[in-house]
Amino acid sequence: MTVKEAILKTLDDINGLTNYMDIYHHIVKKEYYDFKDAKTPTATISALLGDFIRNGDTRVKRIKESGGNYSYYLTKNEANIEIETL
Repeated sequence: MTVKEAILKTLDDINGLTNYMDIYHHIVKKEYYDFKDAKTPTATISALLGDFIRNGDTRVKRIKESGGNYSYYLTKNEANIEIETL
């Protein structure tokens, strides 16, 4: 499984809003991807999430939270998220 596939699987598992740190912890816990000797795995997750958005990948969406942080979710799970949040 690639890191991007692990991110998508994690977003599907969580089935709601989440941030890059929670995604990283979920990937490690479920052993979806082995970061081995990666020096900045959380930065990699954050960058790849940004790539989904910048590249127009409609599977992933994000919302801006207070403090300038972003929360991500799968488009197919949008119905499970409270409308006030979106």
